[in-house]
Amino acid sequence: MPTFQYSARDREGNLQIGLLAAEDATELREVLRNKDLFLTKSQLRRGKLTDSTQVTGGGLFGIKKVKLGDMVVMSRQIATLVRSGLTIIEALSAVAAQTENSTLVEALNMVRLDVLTGSSLGGAMRKHPKVFNEIYVSLVEAGEAAGTLDQTLELAATQFDQEAELREQIKSAMTYPIVVVVAAIGVVTFMLVFVVPAFAKVYQQFRAELPAITRMQILLSDIILHRVWIVFLTVGVLFLLIKKYISTKGGQRKYDELKLKLPLLGKLIRKISIARFAQTWAGATKGGMPILQALQISANTSGNVVIRDSVAQVATFVKEGATLADPLAATGQFPPMVTRMIAAGESSGDLDLMLEELARFYRRDIDYQVKKLTRLMEPIMTVLVGAIVLFVLLALYMPGLPPFMKTS
Repeated sequence: MPTFQYSARDREGNLQIGLLAAEDATELREVLRNKDLFLTKSQLRRGKLTDSTQVTGGGLFGIKKVKLGDMVVMSRQIATLVRSGLTIIEALSAVAAQTENSTLVEALNMVRLDVLTGSSLGGAMRKHPKVFNEIYVSLVEAGEAAGTLDQTLELAATQFDQEAELREQIKSAMTYPIVVVVAAIGVVTFMLVFVVPAFAKVYQQFRAELPAITRMQILLSDIILHRVWIVFLTVGVLFLLIKKYISTKGGQRKYDELKLKLPLLGKLIRKISIARFAQTWAGATKGGMPILQALQISANTSGNVVIRDSVAQVATFVKEGATLADPLAATGQFPPMVTRMIAAGESSGDLDLMLEELARFYRRDIDYQVKKLTRLMEPIMTVLVGAIVLFVLLALYMPGLPPFMKTS
């Protein structure tokens, strides 16, 4: 049965927005009339309202992804409306009516319907994990319990804002190396397709005995020109095997360990993981979340298994009565500055403020490191591309070199 998104008003004129299954607009109007609601606007939703289509944020064809910016605006709007005295149901209806992202609108309407039937706001949001992640739901639940929902929603919006800023920094760090690598692959492919075959014809005419490295390049050129499916098949199989290995517990850990040890990028990746961890931990602590729950959620948002498992070890020690700073230092994954600032926050009782300062410092440091890395990688990548091109040319001209300059 088709599903309609509707706007209706009750006898007092109060606006209600929701989703309802009906054969057509006439049946929808009749169903709402039986509920003492008067239809003002309706829109047909594609497909039926099933468990699979309620889940939002991507993963199904045609479903619009909810961006961090959408979540920031939505959270701040709900916080403002709740602070001004509206009930959470009224706030959800008003925000859903103003939101342009259809996926977020659907999620908000489903949350509102669940709240109407007696569910808590956090419990209703937990049913839509692809829109409302664990940290967001936990902050909402903490705000509901403490009676500070407007403050925790503002805090959640700030968390999303900072995460968006961090993602932009990551994109900036990765863009230049990717562009240069793609350009290098393009140059080599061009030479193998257009330059190497011309040399191969000349060598074939003279029946020259070719060095192994030259024969290898001619073979690669022949494969790309006449058996390109072998290249795609090999790359595809390797990609699937690597992806499958990384999806295993041990493979993911090895992959994350390798990322932290990469030259140039390793230190930056570690700083990004620690920044995410500290940023989320600060928000969770400030939102009134219990320390162990805050540690667990913060570890999961770090984006690195090594950091996550290290924090899990720390949580075990804290559960047994230990302080935070000493177990963190014992893991060997956190710089001394991090552990010293956390120790200072513990002793002063201002852990959330110290974590905020730590996250702020790392965001500034990441921005500086990204700019520094970009400047450093420009000459490195230029030399690398030049060396690859030189290698290809030397291999092509090697048969014409004097015997003492050749390598077999």
